Amino acid sequence: MFLGRTSVGPILRFLSSYLRLEPKDFVNLSYLYFGTFVMRAAAFAGVAVMQHVMYPDTRDALWKGLLFAVYPLAEIATVGYFGTLCDRIGRKRILVFAHLVTAAAVFLFIPSLGAPVGIRPYLVAVFFAMFGIGAAAKVASTLAMINDHSSLSNRAQLMAFFDLVTFGGLVGGFGAGFLALNALGTDAALVLLVGGLGVTASVALVYFLVRETPFVPEQRGTWDLLRAVLANPDIRRLLPVYIPVVALYGYVISFTDKLIGVQSGAAQVGKLIVVVAAIGAPLAASLIVGGRISDRARMRRPFMALGLACFGGLAIVISFGPTVDELYGRWPLVAVLAAGAGAFPPAALAYLGDIVQHSVTGTTFGIYSIIFGSGLIVGPILGGALTSALGSLAFAVIALGLIGVAGVGLIFIREPSKAPRAPAGMEATAPPARR
Repeated sequence: MFLGRTSVGPILRFLSSYLRLEPKDFVNLSYLYFGTFVMRAAAFAGVAVMQHVMYPDTRDALWKGLLFAVYPLAEIATVGYFGTLCDRIGRKRILVFAHLVTAAAVFLFIPSLGAPVGIRPYLVAVFFAMFGIGAAAKVASTLAMINDHSSLSNRAQLMAFFDLVTFGGLVGGFGAGFLALNALGTDAALVLLVGGLGVTASVALVYFLVRETPFVPEQRGTWDLLRAVLANPDIRRLLPVYIPVVALYGYVISFTDKLIGVQSGAAQVGKLIVVVAAIGAPLAASLIVGGRISDRARMRRPFMALGLACFGGLAIVISFGPTVDELYGRWPLVAVLAAGAGAFPPAALAYLGDIVQHSVTGTTFGIYSIIFGSGLIVGPILGGALTSALGSLAFAVIALGLIGVAGVGLIFIREPSKAPRAPAGMEATAPPARR
């Protein structure tokens, strides 16, 4: 025991110093990040099953997009309420609820696999709604807790780790479920069982190990808090930037099997792993490195612009080489573009943290989740309609159009203030007016 403590102590102190956190704050965030990764991975393995058993035919692409849109609709409908609850009663209770409702959705889907085909879409819609409710509570509470621990010197880095565990869990869980179902022929019920057990483990982790972060309880009601946040012009300027990016993200999640043709066999699986690694590894590295540089420079907009440009380039490469064999032959270019695309998420989330007023932190990140959910509605529905008409070329049309809109919107947002963050319970300084 003594050796274990002496070996871990220096590492803990180094990482805490590197991220400019107190050791106890670093430990709390570590549990929060790990719980988020486990929940996302297990939950999106369940999403892969839902996508697999519902509307496998390309002709049903529009209906598939409409079904997936239930998820963000439920998120949008409830996230404002959960965000205000974070400011009124605390973050942790909302966090635990998020993990619980997600676990229930995964487990309940198992017996529904034997339901009649005509009834199954309605059951899946209910489960997607539960996922949306869980996502609403999860994003609002988790981002509020991260922002409570952050400052201008480490905010983008801490948001980068949130992006890393979220997207890592999504890609890992959805990718593992996708491969298990399509390449390995694993039974759907087994994939759901493993996913449900994973989310259950995350419930225990956040309940017993994650501690509440300091906050000052708000006395204002839900609508008053929402109005106070939406009155901030800097948050409104984010809408045309973030919604198109998330719409593209939602389209990719909904139509992965249509964008990349996957055939069975060890050779195809090996090439697919190389392609996924060429996207995932540089993306993960750029999240961390880009977040640190953004914090050191106290700038967000240049990193958001770089991410948008590379995201658009990656979209072109994928749309004009949609098979695994073609992407495998272009993996160096894919890796470079993925590295640049990773600059966007931490800078965008840090920007929101820079402009947030501490008394409405949960509500503000609830509004962020509304933005995220709106994009997930636009992407699958628009993608479903165009995929049915244009096939893989639809990805290029959608990607370039959405990235173009986001790029124009980026021109009008203001660089956040470089003033120190306001202490808990006080209002943060707004970005200076552009001259």
